[in-house]
Amino acid sequence: MDRKITFILIGGIFYGFGVAAIKLLGPIFWDSAALRAVFLLVNIAIAAVTLPLFARMTGRTKHDMLMPTTIMALAAMVMDGLTLSFVPQLYADLPQHQAYAGGLLLVAFWGFFFFALLWHRVEERTA
Repeated sequence: MDRKITFILIGGIFYGFGVAAIKLLGPIFWDSAALRAVFLLVNIAIAAVTLPLFARMTGRTKHDMLMPTTIMALAAMVMDGLTLSFVPQLYADLPQHQAYAGGLLLVAFWGFFFFALLWHRVEERTA
């Protein structure tokens, strides 16, 4: 299977896990600002753990995951955008909680990009 399609599928699967986590765990964290901050920090930590796992699953190193992260995030962002636009109840029932879910998704994507950029190395090529 083409690597790009693999990364699109990983993005879709990760989107599914994200929706489930927001739907199941979100109500626990929405009521308190401190708990929302914890949820956001855990969300960023998940990126630090899963990116090397995705790299290992696809035969790469964590230093070579910038482009794959972009492909995975693009697939997940499209699915998130469509869901938040047309079926926001999938994330939460109250509009305020739907806004929290949207913010959480933005933090998740930026967390993945942060670690992909942090670990990214460009290998020098000799001509």
